[in-house]
Amino acid sequence: MKKTILLSFLLLSGIVTFGQNTIWSHAIGNWRNGPVVYITELIETTESFTTPQLIERYKADFPALKDVTDIDVLRFGTTEEGEESIRTLKAKYGMRKLEVEVLMIPSLLEP
Repeated sequence: MKKTILLSFLLLSGIVTFGQNTIWSHAIGNWRNGPVVYITELIETTESFTTPQLIERYKADFPALKDVTDIDVLRFGTTEEGEESIRTLKAKYGMRKLEVEVLMIPSLLEP
């Protein structure tokens, strides 16, 4: 009986794990009123990450977002959709005369 339950649990765990697709995401900080709107680069993630988990990751990976309380996370199925979102948001906040800073992933900036 215990072996059957354990086997069923392992089988279901495997199905759930394989059911998580790879997606791309970026965050926007200070997006309501600025004064500087922060937009991060795309990161690769999976559907299993929740918004609070992604916000925690963004705050850890991007020092400029550490003290920002107004953060939104966007998710995309392709990198092209994500890159288009970043371009659109830069233009949108530029029209509102807000300074926009696109944050690079710190590990990519280091030699």
